[in-house]
Amino acid sequence: MADLASKLPLKRLESPIQKFTKVAVPTDLQRLQQHQHNIEKFQRLQQWDRLHQEHVNASRTVFFRNFKHIVKSSIRLEI
Repeated sequence: MADLASKLPLKRLESPIQKFTKVAVPTDLQRLQQHQHNIEKFQRLQQWDRLHQEHVNASRTVFFRNFKHIVKSSIRLEI
């Protein structure tokens, strides 16, 4: 864990948090809409292998990208 000297006060994290909510979240929502479109298409066409891969890709869009950013910021947060 980060030591106390390297933690940032909440005020200093306000700008990165705002950037995250204004840029990353809308971008991910757009990606998820595309994944949803692909999932519906693969279901309709009964392409089960591609459907499964699209589910995996959609979950990665949300989990990996956003989770790593949130954890990285929260570790540096001064409580």
